[in-house]
Amino acid sequence: MVGSRRIGALAVTAGMLFAACGTAASPSPSAPAASGPAASGSAPAASQAGEMKEGGTLVVQNLGDVATSDSAFSQDSNTSYVLNQVIENLVTLKPGTVGELAPALAKSWTVSDDGLTYTFELQEGVKFHDGTDFNAEAVCYNYERWKNFTGALASPDYAYYYGAVFGGFGKDSNMESCTANPNEVVIKLNHPYTPFLLSQTISTFGINSPKALKDGDADNPDPTKSAYGTGGAGAMTGTGPFKFKEWVVGDHVTIVKNPDYWNKDAAAHLDAVTFRKIADTAAVLNALQAGDIDLATVFNPVDIPTVQSDSSLQVIARGESCNLFHLAMNQKHKPFDNLKIRQAVAYAVNKQNIVDTFYGGDENATVAKTWLPPTAAGFKDVGLPGYDVEKAKQLIQESGVPESDLTFEFWYPSEVFRPYMPDPKGIFQALQSDLEAVGFHPTPKTKAWNTGTPTYLNDESTGKYPMWLIGWTCDWAGPDNFLDTAFFYYSGGKPNPEFAYQNDELNKLMKDAESAKTDADAKPLWEQAQDKIAADMPTVPLVNSKPVAGAKAYVKGFVGAGNLTEFLNSVWLDK
Repeated sequence: MVGSRRIGALAVTAGMLFAACGTAASPSPSAPAASGPAASGSAPAASQAGEMKEGGTLVVQNLGDVATSDSAFSQDSNTSYVLNQVIENLVTLKPGTVGELAPALAKSWTVSDDGLTYTFELQEGVKFHDGTDFNAEAVCYNYERWKNFTGALASPDYAYYYGAVFGGFGKDSNMESCTANPNEVVIKLNHPYTPFLLSQTISTFGINSPKALKDGDADNPDPTKSAYGTGGAGAMTGTGPFKFKEWVVGDHVTIVKNPDYWNKDAAAHLDAVTFRKIADTAAVLNALQAGDIDLATVFNPVDIPTVQSDSSLQVIARGESCNLFHLAMNQKHKPFDNLKIRQAVAYAVNKQNIVDTFYGGDENATVAKTWLPPTAAGFKDVGLPGYDVEKAKQLIQESGVPESDLTFEFWYPSEVFRPYMPDPKGIFQALQSDLEAVGFHPTPKTKAWNTGTPTYLNDESTGKYPMWLIGWTCDWAGPDNFLDTAFFYYSGGKPNPEFAYQNDELNKLMKDAESAKTDADAKPLWEQAQDKIAADMPTVPLVNSKPVAGAKAYVKGFVGAGNLTEFLNSVWLDK
């Protein structure tokens, strides 16, 4: 996930993406009836030498604290990484992939020819962690809950993903209805959305126990007062192979094995997993070397040679890039309401220097060519501005913007680093120097990523920053997940407040692409969309990185994925 909010063993091709989203019944009748979060046949990235052992506790470094224990409000990978072990969806991704659908709480599904009706046949005999029954009524309770969010719950601070994927809430939602039949759920859309099934694999659309939601006051108009969303009794009650135990804010989250997990073929081997917040890059390497953690979900790319040279450690590749790091601007703030200023920013920044200095060179990252990673379907090199100091100065002069408006706040996050942003402060300082060299006067500002009130994510997502650092790790490797869901979507007919970038023609192009029947039909539409974005330069794409995981050599069965949707029920400890 999930991207600004939220790396791959297998890269998704355009054909694969649209096959996964197509209107044929999926999976085929020969597909396994229950594969759960550990789909059968997936090849773990880590060594499988030795006899598999049961038990033990895996200590995992998380890039930051979780933001919520209510999956409906999940919008960053710190949170989704934990939720994915506990809360299950109707459909999931085959481990190690960023676009291959697999059964989860739905064992099969069909899609109507018009792309409006999705019928899910549900697994039987499944119970939530609180002992209540999983059934069709529980599924529709969750979907209707999301649709009916109002007030703060429906803001980008909380139900960001529902608003982005479904286009809004209530009458603005693309979900017409959810109907519960015996062991079957029918979801009807108002208009076709080809990536619908892939979108439903993210943690936001996990199915929670209705009883636990009610008992935990999950729909309190002030989410900070909801026991369910703040780690209270009964929080994070799903059907997964692990159960929630505790969340000590700012320190750790612990989950434990679910001994009654419904899918015996995908039961967890570990007794428990503890996620520790370690947001300092040097501290991650030290903790891994010292054995204070067993698995580092991301570490500084410049430390890769050090890990590779230590026989007690292992580097786990996740394949090609599935992320974008960009320099963001909000067009409701001066001077970024001026196109020439945004273009000047694009010419001012030395992207290759960022790659060389903070990512260890082109082996671990590449200069971004558009608002997509190169492996995404529909990718197009749109000829973005290169590093040209004189051109940037010329554009500032041509803009007519007064000198006073060239001073603005420039924000970067603290207490975190991201797969696409390994050193926020260092990268900020490099970009600050580039901007000052052409005549801008950025004022340094920082705030904690997702701790405190409000957080960095709260403020940037609601449009409070003129300029800031942000990025996106794909939920699935489709152009829609970047260009629409992540960046430039409309909700309730209004553009994403994060960037305040309004382009009605672009919005129509994206909706046409998302309802296209085939990849061939969609490809030129996504290419045109990228051209329109490039002409407006709402943000400056910087880097596509290729993060890796690091682990102790005794960690076995870990399957890395380009979108950080990684399931730990397959992991075991050879010690």
